[in-house]
Amino acid sequence: MDSDSNLPESVAGVPVPIQGEEQARAHGKRSLGDIFSRAFEIYKANPVMIVPSLLPIAALILGLAVFAGFMGLAAVMGGGGGVMAFSAVGGLLLFIIILIVLFFVAEGVTIEMIREASSGRKVDLNAAWEISKGKMEPLILSSLLAGIITAVGYMLLIIPGLILSFAFYFVAQAVMIDGKSGMDALKTSWGFFKENLSDALIIIIVSLAITAVLPLIPIIGALLSLLSLPYIYGLATMLYLDQKEMPVKPETKVDIS
Repeated sequence: MDSDSNLPESVAGVPVPIQGEEQARAHGKRSLGDIFSRAFEIYKANPVMIVPSLLPIAALILGLAVFAGFMGLAAVMGGGGGVMAFSAVGGLLLFIIILIVLFFVAEGVTIEMIREASSGRKVDLNAAWEISKGKMEPLILSSLLAGIITAVGYMLLIIPGLILSFAFYFVAQAVMIDGKSGMDALKTSWGFFKENLSDALIIIIVSLAITAVLPLIPIIGALLSLLSLPYIYGLATMLYLDQKEMPVKPETKVDIS
């Protein structure tokens, strides 16, 4: 084996594949094509990654069923319409908040599963939850903060909101991977977006295109949109990991006597 190379020797002229994303990153950053293909490979090899995204969908179906039943009961009972209407609105708002929180939780757990897979470790749903559950509070609060600031930006002639939507796209990765929270997570996402502007823009635009196009497919569009969520999370996470975790070569110290 060459002393100047960190690659394993080939067997019968066939190169031995490198195991683990850390080793792969040791030889330079990936191209965008590699990120797209690697995110797909991870998802294909670990279909269990769809499970977290199923939870908010299941909650949505259950919530709609409960709401429909409540409205039917209100119609049958007739009297007390004002109280029933107030209760319905309050319940609907609470349900929307819970649904948003569940989507944040699903994204956080999926990011942890992607990180495990990218490190060459076996993806395990329970293990991913145990690792990520301590970060759920900062993830939810940071995501809500980003959403509020972005909403204010959209009220200021649209363009500021659009810019903030892109700049805060990696808030979840900043929380789950770098352990940031609140404004620190927003600043980290903003900095990452600026430092990797072209790659980040392509990842975001492709992800938005996927979410916009798939629902238009007749009959199976909604299902395909759901199935695409782990891949969309994977694209942003793989880019973040690739750019943020590049190994830093240690400095060589020379003692001068």
